[in-house]
Amino acid sequence: MPPTSIQRLCFCIFFMVLLSPLAQSQAHQLSWPVDGGLLGTGALTYGLSIPLQKKMPGMSLDDLDLLDPLRINRLDRIATLQASEKARLASDITLRTALILPLGLLAESNSRDNFGVVSVMWLETMLLTNGITRLVKIGARRSRPYTYNPLTGEELKIDPEARLSFFSGHASNTAAMSFFTAQTLVQNRPDMQNKGLVWATAATLPALTALWRVKAGKHFPSDVIVGYGIGALIGILVPNLHR
Repeated sequence: MPPTSIQRLCFCIFFMVLLSPLAQSQAHQLSWPVDGGLLGTGALTYGLSIPLQKKMPGMSLDDLDLLDPLRINRLDRIATLQASEKARLASDITLRTALILPLGLLAESNSRDNFGVVSVMWLETMLLTNGITRLVKIGARRSRPYTYNPLTGEELKIDPEARLSFFSGHASNTAAMSFFTAQTLVQNRPDMQNKGLVWATAATLPALTALWRVKAGKHFPSDVIVGYGIGALIGILVPNLHR
């Protein structure tokens, strides 16, 4: 996700927190050690990533000449020939859907009554996911699949954005928000009858996003697999730390 989009979303969440009663419920509670650590880590990692990414140079034409798809493992090599614009647009839609998915918790009474606490957990999940994702991308500097594609223009290939392939931010954000929503909902409604459907939805949305990012030529399969795993882990971990 672009920094400006993340900042706007985090500001909206923070504003909702200010307007929401921070009531403690049986399912989730706030605590200084947990929330101070999560918010501090999330804000630090995300904050560090902004200037570091701005300083990251793009590839030179000589660097592009050294790219050889045959040096990529067979699993990832398939992404170098993908360039679907429809898949890219579809992945953007599923990402945006996942980002607002936690608002669906307002339909559940326990989550709605305790939405201040839920909002804090939501903010922590957003900051941690994007902070970790962006720092790893900057450190790895892996070239995106489209840089290996002869049909891609040089202007796109030499842009610094072309070096942010590992791991997928679309996959990590979609997984984090989907699994966060599912975990929070299930913990607030332990007597729920359709838990299987909730978890199936949470697993499917980031899986589709991951598939479309590969078909768009934006990420290798390994990028989206790792992004999915990291996002799901954060999405499940944050609510559990507030039990």
